[in-house]
Amino acid sequence: MSRIAGSRIIDAIAPLVPADCREEWRAEWQGEVAAAAQDPDGVGPFRIRLRCLGAISDALWHRRRYREPLAMSQNLKYALRLMGRRPAFSAIVILTLALGIGGTTAIYSVVNAVLLRSLPYPKPEQLYVFWGMPTDGDVSKVGRWTSYLDYKDYQAQDHSFTQMAAYRQTTVTLTTAGADPRFVENVLGTANTFSLLAVEPVIGRLFSPEEEAAGSPDVAVLSYSFWRARFGADPKVLGTIVQLDGRPFTIVGVLPERFRIGSADLWSPLVPGRLESNRGNHTLRVIGRLRPGVTPESAALEAKAVAAALEKQYPDDNAKRSVRIEPLKDATVRQTRPFLLALMGGVTLVLLIVCTNVANLFLVRAAARDREIAVRTALGAGRGTLFNQFLTESLLLTLIGAVLGLPLAYLGVRLLLQGAPESLPRLTDIGIDPTALGFMLTVSLLAGLLFGVVPAAYSSRHSIAQGIRERGTGPRHGRLSRGFVVTEIALAGILVIGAALLGKSLWRLNQVDLRFNPENLLVAKLQLPSARYPGPDDARSFFGTLTSRVAAEPGVRSVSLAYQHPLSDGWTSSFILSELPHPKLGEEPEAQVRPVSPGYFHDMGVALIKGRDFTPGAGFDRPGEVIVNQAFVKQKLLGQEPLGKHIERSPWWPGQPGSWEIIGVVADEPFRGLGIEADPATYFAHGQLPMNEMYLLVRTAGDPVLLREVVRRDVAALDRDLPLESIPTMNEILSDLTAVPRFNVQLIGLFAVVALLLAALGVYGVLAQMVTQRTAEIGIRMALGADKGSVLRMVVGQGVRLSLVGVFVGLVLASGATQILESQLYAVTARDPSVFIAAGLGLILVAGVAAYIPARRASRVSPIEALKAE
Repeated sequence: MSRIAGSRIIDAIAPLVPADCREEWRAEWQGEVAAAAQDPDGVGPFRIRLRCLGAISDALWHRRRYREPLAMSQNLKYALRLMGRRPAFSAIVILTLALGIGGTTAIYSVVNAVLLRSLPYPKPEQLYVFWGMPTDGDVSKVGRWTSYLDYKDYQAQDHSFTQMAAYRQTTVTLTTAGADPRFVENVLGTANTFSLLAVEPVIGRLFSPEEEAAGSPDVAVLSYSFWRARFGADPKVLGTIVQLDGRPFTIVGVLPERFRIGSADLWSPLVPGRLESNRGNHTLRVIGRLRPGVTPESAALEAKAVAAALEKQYPDDNAKRSVRIEPLKDATVRQTRPFLLALMGGVTLVLLIVCTNVANLFLVRAAARDREIAVRTALGAGRGTLFNQFLTESLLLTLIGAVLGLPLAYLGVRLLLQGAPESLPRLTDIGIDPTALGFMLTVSLLAGLLFGVVPAAYSSRHSIAQGIRERGTGPRHGRLSRGFVVTEIALAGILVIGAALLGKSLWRLNQVDLRFNPENLLVAKLQLPSARYPGPDDARSFFGTLTSRVAAEPGVRSVSLAYQHPLSDGWTSSFILSELPHPKLGEEPEAQVRPVSPGYFHDMGVALIKGRDFTPGAGFDRPGEVIVNQAFVKQKLLGQEPLGKHIERSPWWPGQPGSWEIIGVVADEPFRGLGIEADPATYFAHGQLPMNEMYLLVRTAGDPVLLREVVRRDVAALDRDLPLESIPTMNEILSDLTAVPRFNVQLIGLFAVVALLLAALGVYGVLAQMVTQRTAEIGIRMALGADKGSVLRMVVGQGVRLSLVGVFVGLVLASGATQILESQLYAVTARDPSVFIAAGLGLILVAGVAAYIPARRASRVSPIEALKAE
């Protein structure tokens, strides 16, 4: 009983002793208690208990001598020495973590700014956009926008919203003293737009409702970015007079930096004019603030009821026109949402692969340290001591990786902003997100704890003798490590398949038949201000002189005019086919209106299917002529013979023809976008439809870039106040059209490459450790007659088997995950069999290459040296 009592006292005092020497101390004192209990002199129980109390002072001495900070310092020094002895391992872990933390933080910052973060307005969830919607699905007849008169009726009749505002964006020519003229984006908006969004100016004031009245002084408010870029953020800009399309406007204020709608450079009051008095002119964006307590569902029903009443009241302008409402935030990011969600999924997969790979590396290294752990355990190191050491090592590597990840995150955001297409919304809001950075740092620290604890726990479960006997070559870690590799390959497979789908889609998009020749073609946009070119004769005279002048320049093969070039969308107008039954009032068909010069189709390489081109010199004094595209014949004439039929439409100018004979049919231009079926289009001779805004298309004999300054000089010679900021080539415009899918492929492709490299590294790490574990076995096999080829096949086969399992799991997961990319693909399905098969074979190939390196080392094992080492 005395021995038992002494042992309990020792157990109670033991926690005072530092963990790394506790077991040794306890064993020593238990030995003294046992010796005292067997003393032949018969030491009593009281004396034994009294002697055990002396262990308190001994325990406190140990605590002072071997205090925990010293142990932590020793662990840190040992971890640094270990990093120096294994620089390759340390570098791989640090780089993997830095890439994971930096890359995921950068991507999440973009996704958060564009997709997740609230709009910078008070109660943004109350803001809704009004969209025009056809009742029968005919989007060519019913556009997305709203007319000014409909907007006023919505204001008066729809009570679900506290406020409604309307605006439209136009491109105008800005002229200021001492600077070259340039195109700017001007938003004509109602004054209550700013109060609806709770916007206050940085300097100056905003325009008032009184300034929306006809005859009021013209005023303008600058966007913050335009104020800085054009006027150097000069506060004295207030009161400056600028010319917009030849009209003087006074700058009265500057908007805050956070306020950004579209690509607007400045805002001016929406003064109702000729366009606004036409209910059929649907050009305004309408936004409203939902009244508190009103649900979006009830607001949508009331908006539809108002639209139905307007359709009934004004059948000539609002036929088939309904409306739907959508949250402003959703409308802002609708086009980019699918890809951003896919991108976020890709980031998550890469982060999982990073964590899996680093955990596997730590596990493989722990397997190689079995003998070290066994020896340290035999010398008295407890499980707590081993845990502390492993934690110190893993946290040190994790912290270094996290610190290096910070500049990588900053650099990643910069690169993404530089490479991002201009169509990406809310670009100015993108920056390093503190929440995202904090989250990733927290994840990295938790990962460091996990990486440290799991291998230590796994290694310390086994006996000392087994660890010393196996000398780090035991098979205990193999199953978990192989599971990690399978997981990596499966996750990498999802990214590889996603990137391959987007890549094939981009390839298909680039193979689309353009139906025109984009080579050696310059495109210059010209916009004649109506204040200086008020009538059709002015436009005809200017463009006629310019085309003759440019055509005479050396190196120019042809010059054409077009209201919209082959890759640019235009606008639609109603018409009636004289030879067919006339539709009801307001239900007239719509078609694209595309004025061009004679010879345009020949110069562009657009095939003339039947009929003839326009005759030179066409004007108001000649019968109207029109050329239609194949989509028009198919959809509007239902395949009937088009030549000789007549299109009727209301004239825009006095003396203009009202009836137009179809004289030809041309191939469909891709003006709606690559790979998108063309809308019905009607082409008019520019002389009979003399628009002030036209594109000058110059076909050159050589490099078109060399003639840019020639075109600038010829335009300036006729009108020095017309802006020509950029004169792109048609191939550059074509490249811009594929900028978004190309950016998507590059970004997802980069993730896929990183995932592949990490998966290959995982395969290599497992097989390299397996070769180390089985060195003696391989030596015996070769001593018994196995050749190098059989050893190579054995090791590579194990890697391929792992990849086969991972690829199978990855294909199953990808078949569901890639559905999110469906809207981003062209002529490719989200489960394209060829892509899945090619990606699977590619993953197996990469795994095979990664397995070849340790397999080659295994095939070179010397039987004698292997057995000697054993």
